[in-house]
Amino acid sequence: MTVTDEEFFKRLASLVKDINNTIHYSALPSNFRGQGRIIELIARHEGCTQRELAGLAQIKPGSLTEVLERLERNQYVTRRRDERDRRMIRVYLTDQGRHFHIQLDKHRIAFADRLLAEVTPQEREQFIRVVDKMQVQLHKYYGEALKKEERDEDK
Repeated sequence: MTVTDEEFFKRLASLVKDINNTIHYSALPSNFRGQGRIIELIARHEGCTQRELAGLAQIKPGSLTEVLERLERNQYVTRRRDERDRRMIRVYLTDQGRHFHIQLDKHRIAFADRLLAEVTPQEREQFIRVVDKMQVQLHKYYGEALKKEERDEDK
């Protein structure tokens, strides 16, 4: 079977869309777009500053502030001023936030197990090789556009 470029990209885009929708709509009831990702980053970088967290999440600081306000209202995170530099605000998970992070992690593992149940280790390796090749080509031919997007996000 010969697969056209159009069919390849159509299938790839459809898969990514379906995965994103499934993750978004089947997540824990109190989850909303972006919350799980931010909680995961905070768990891995406990006590980081809001600016550092925005960089890790690759989102604008103002957008992060909105997410952190919601997480704080849900009592998943707490923000505290740095004792040595009062201008910096550091972000920490609360006990409730840690519990939620564990639940999200369990949910993510179960999702991956279901999605990849029929995919062999060899198929996974082949898929990664293809994705890596495409990533190299993307950066080779469109690297400047990607850099521009990163600069725009930093504004």
